[in-house]
Amino acid sequence: MENPPDPQKQRQHRIAVRERKRAARACDVCRRQKEKCDGGVPCRRCSRLGRRCEFTGHISQVSGDAPAAPLESGSEPSAAGLVQRVAYLEKIVQRCAGDISFDSESHRNLAENIGRERPPPRLALGTNGSSSSSESVVVDEENFSIKPLDNNITHYSGEFSHWNFSMRIKQWVEQSVPKETPNSTNFKEYYRAEELQSPSNVTTSLYSLPPKFVASFLFHLFFKHAEANYWYVEKEWLTDRFDAVYENAGSLSRRDVGAVCVIFMVLAIGTQYAYLESDAERLGGPCAHDPVASGPFSEDTVGFTFYQQACRLLPDVITISSLESVQACLLIGIYTLPIDASGLSYIYLNLAVKLAIQNGMHRKYPGEGLDACIRETRNRVWWTAYTIERRVGIFHGRPLSISAADVDADLPVDRTDIWPSSTSVHAAHFLATLRLNQVLSKMSHEISILRTYTKNEISNGLGRLIELRRDLLSWWEALPSDMFSKEPTSQSTITRLGMHLQLEYCLIHIFVGRAFIFPRDSSRSHSSSASSSESHPRSILINDCIKASMAVVDTCRLLRASIGLARASYTEFSACRAALLVITTQCLQKKTDRFRRALRDGMSMLKEMSAGCESARSEVSLIEAFERAIARLDSVVAEGRADSEYSRFKKWEELWKSDPAAMEMTGDRPYENPMPMAPPPAGSWGAAERPPHRQGTVPMPSYTPFFGMDGNFASFPQTLDEFSSFLECSFGPSPDSTDNAGNESAWIGP
Repeated sequence: MENPPDPQKQRQHRIAVRERKRAARACDVCRRQKEKCDGGVPCRRCSRLGRRCEFTGHISQVSGDAPAAPLESGSEPSAAGLVQRVAYLEKIVQRCAGDISFDSESHRNLAENIGRERPPPRLALGTNGSSSSSESVVVDEENFSIKPLDNNITHYSGEFSHWNFSMRIKQWVEQSVPKETPNSTNFKEYYRAEELQSPSNVTTSLYSLPPKFVASFLFHLFFKHAEANYWYVEKEWLTDRFDAVYENAGSLSRRDVGAVCVIFMVLAIGTQYAYLESDAERLGGPCAHDPVASGPFSEDTVGFTFYQQACRLLPDVITISSLESVQACLLIGIYTLPIDASGLSYIYLNLAVKLAIQNGMHRKYPGEGLDACIRETRNRVWWTAYTIERRVGIFHGRPLSISAADVDADLPVDRTDIWPSSTSVHAAHFLATLRLNQVLSKMSHEISILRTYTKNEISNGLGRLIELRRDLLSWWEALPSDMFSKEPTSQSTITRLGMHLQLEYCLIHIFVGRAFIFPRDSSRSHSSSASSSESHPRSILINDCIKASMAVVDTCRLLRASIGLARASYTEFSACRAALLVITTQCLQKKTDRFRRALRDGMSMLKEMSAGCESARSEVSLIEAFERAIARLDSVVAEGRADSEYSRFKKWEELWKSDPAAMEMTGDRPYENPMPMAPPPAGSWGAAERPPHRQGTVPMPSYTPFFGMDGNFASFPQTLDEFSSFLECSFGPSPDSTDNAGNESAWIGP
């Protein structure tokens, strides 16, 4: 009697058969690398490796007992059928995405944005949204909420939060209760723990403000030098707050703690740029570029006082958690960037981003309850805090505080209509800076996952980096030259926002290329001959990195010679530092004066920007150590090589110049001074055969060169040793002149 089949074994058999079946189609990467593909969009392998999954090839027939479903009446679709299908799909996309173009570039951008956007709510299957099958049960649609409160405070609640669930129950109850009954769902709204605030902090801090003329000067410096390509605070609003603090301090309440903290930090940042207004700096005086001569900056002490006063207000600033709180923490992070970028500044920038998330600034505002100025301020402050925090995190290896997929806030727009002090040029540079940092994030992600690839997948990862590089170059070349200074020269109009955009563009190439700049061991390189080619992706990225590093040094030279280097600018310091590190690697490989000169000039500018900052000087000292090591390496290499004829000549020339007796011979009357003459060496045949000489005279050695008819030496010593012995001592006086008149003039002869 046969045993009944085991259900467990039958189930395992079915699963194994199903897994062995081929997919109806394979993605391009799996098909090119001859790997198994499950046919999903994206497939499991591409999703696991984080690579782009595309299907541009033909659809293969499925083998086995499960044939592919017929596309059109059981046969392959015709060309006309495919065209009709594309038309249907375009109509569906246009219905969902709006009026968009259907060229290849638009398709690619739309597909790339799908991964960053939130997925649309899934619809329930079955009639009237219900079905007996458990697979059709889905989560109900739920949106986030942003509720405006007083003093630029908004309450944000994300999807599926406790608050949203409570509000849905409240709505359900209100719909169930008859309308004629009194509303019994009123409750006390509680959004901020204002009872934890100090009642006297704001009033007490105002005594630390400087006189109004000093504050006005620092206020002007902040908007002239510090803002550059980002946006921190609106000038008209800050002017109103500034006047209220100095003219009507009694009108301030504890809810104005954020605005007062912003004022203190604007003054503190202004002190960091005060030296740029000195006469020596503007006129290029002797102390303008010499940190040693200028000594420590006295402005730092004043700035520290303003910073410490702002920090005393920080607990109340966090408690109130308003738009001004976000701006205050952002400005504290900007002030500490040149002091401790990877530590203190990163923490404050992270705090600013978290406060912005609490106010829902990372989301697109859904309603119309906000003023146009407040809405644009929210967008600009968010993108500034988010971009700088992300940039610092990438450059210093810190994790990101929020994923790009969770951000859908509107990008800033040019609003000269509501802000007369704002300019279209600044808005354009602001948007360009945001675009550059988005590209930096994409390239950083590609580099981070490149190390997880197998040997066969590395070429695909490098290909994506080259594609991003190509898009970046095309975008950069397309920028209008009348608004952006892409190739600045000494004759160009130098502005800090234009130079900062150039530096940030170069920093992307430096960041990407330096990951491949170290020479690889032959045992680790599987394609050493191919990677050395100029067309290889690795060589392309390295060349871009080196060119960008040299361009950074040239840009900093232009800044130094025109409007001055800003020692408090993180963009200028970090770009110069990153460029010098790359140039240092080239000095180790290529002994060229071009890299040596760039390293020398860059070190001088880096020392100038690091004056007064201990952490910056620490980074400079590291590069100085590299520079000294390179110099020692060059000297060791030079000692191992045979001297050239020219180098031997230069050594002889230096010895000749260093001898004072020889230099006396080059005067206007060379024959009036006593002529030096070397004594004969011991044991020479000339010294033994000569008769005794008279007292007070010096015998002429036999090897002394004779004078020609023109009164010059017939021949100079041919070696350095002969030259040294020849100039060792001087001739004695003439016996006739000594006996008669005591005249000690030089004489020649035995």
